[in-house]
Amino acid sequence: MKHLTHQCLFVSLSAAAVVAAPLAIAGSSKEGRKKSGSSTDVVLEWNGYVNELLADSGSLENPGVATRSMAMMNLAMFDTVALLNGDDTFYDYGKLGDDKKKMRKASAEVAAAQASYKVLSSIFGETQQAELNAYRKASLGGVKDKAAIDLGNRVARSIIANRANDGYDSFVQYVPTGEIGGWEPDPVNPDQEAWGPAWGSVQTFASGGVSPYLPPAPPALSSQEHADAYNEVKELGAIDSTTRTDEQTEIGLFWAYDREGLGTPIALFNKAIQAVATQQGNTFEENAELFAMASVAMADAGIVAWNSKFEHDLWRPVSGIRDGDLDGNDLTEGVADWTPLGAPDGEELTGFTPPFPTYVSGHATFGGALFEVLELWYGEDLEFTLSSAELEHLLLDENADLLAAYGLEDLEDALRTFTFSEAALENSDSRVYLGIHWNYDSIDGQLAGEAVAQALFDSPFVANPEPSTLALVACGLYGMLRRRGNASA
Repeated sequence: MKHLTHQCLFVSLSAAAVVAAPLAIAGSSKEGRKKSGSSTDVVLEWNGYVNELLADSGSLENPGVATRSMAMMNLAMFDTVALLNGDDTFYDYGKLGDDKKKMRKASAEVAAAQASYKVLSSIFGETQQAELNAYRKASLGGVKDKAAIDLGNRVARSIIANRANDGYDSFVQYVPTGEIGGWEPDPVNPDQEAWGPAWGSVQTFASGGVSPYLPPAPPALSSQEHADAYNEVKELGAIDSTTRTDEQTEIGLFWAYDREGLGTPIALFNKAIQAVATQQGNTFEENAELFAMASVAMADAGIVAWNSKFEHDLWRPVSGIRDGDLDGNDLTEGVADWTPLGAPDGEELTGFTPPFPTYVSGHATFGGALFEVLELWYGEDLEFTLSSAELEHLLLDENADLLAAYGLEDLEDALRTFTFSEAALENSDSRVYLGIHWNYDSIDGQLAGEAVAQALFDSPFVANPEPSTLALVACGLYGMLRRRGNASA
């Protein structure tokens, strides 16, 4: 397994195309699997498809459902493969793997595809079952393997049962406090309702709880640190900014993925894993492990982020800057009509601010977890290329005027190239360029996500082990304080 060593090497590699359509499974035996090669990598196949499900999921299109469903799906594939190979599983399946004779006849690809189908049906089946059925049929390609299908079903049912009472369906009515510094709906889009006040209490998958990974409290509104962050985003994130560069605008838009129909930012992060795995020529078994670890890290990191968001209930820049004269800080001059560039809505220049408190940034926390997993798993800070649906949309002929309004007339394609560490930092910074986060939201969010990922590699990959050691947490907090100090210097 590639994740056992950790180095800091920089390698330049070009990204290959990502699997986008179902590929029929070639065989049901182990020999058939050997002959079928990369064309039967159902991990890439179903991870490509789950992005489509998320984009079309309507009320289920939110970061919580996205990370939870991807983690459950990828764990179903990982555990199916592990059972067939006699390896350790994430969940305990008792005597399920004891029938070695039956296992030898089962196709790992068929079992993994069936497990994915069963898990996703439990989440999206109420509105998208017909699409799921069609995709399963195309994925399996007529292969009949009763042993594999039975195994996939049993693994999926076990995972569904394990997560049935994790709190994903809890509801908490959020009411803005109306206090200075408290979150309120985006005044540019005042009909917003807060999403996710209960998500920070959802059961984690592998982290043993959120406490070891929670960031410190945000800086006081009266502090120098907040004033520095305030004045930075006031200049860089304004819709009419004269200091934000064209590349910074491009970066902000590239990572956005906040609007309906894109599958949330998790869809972009999932595309990143696919791009890297394809570029690196991962085997089916390697992908089963990598996607499981990456999706679990993002799911747990998201729970940490949402716990912090509603614990601290901090306002966004669009509110904080408009009321800057009321925050008790002489270094923050308010602008009553300040408007952020905002997360793009795909139709006009003025975007919107996501509907939940700002500290910490979900984007930065998800990205910190993902790119740390990738670097730890490969043992190298690899370079890769990724395409953004946000930029692809802008490059359509009918959106030429919108592209010009952003000042990006010279944009040639929707691609950006970076190493894992550069991607994590760029993703974090992108939220400041859009004017929807203070920089400490992003700094501390990225560090929290990285801590979740590091702990995943420092412990057995099993469901909810004991929390990481206090030494690791102390190192993480020290890193936060040190980076904060550097950022405000």
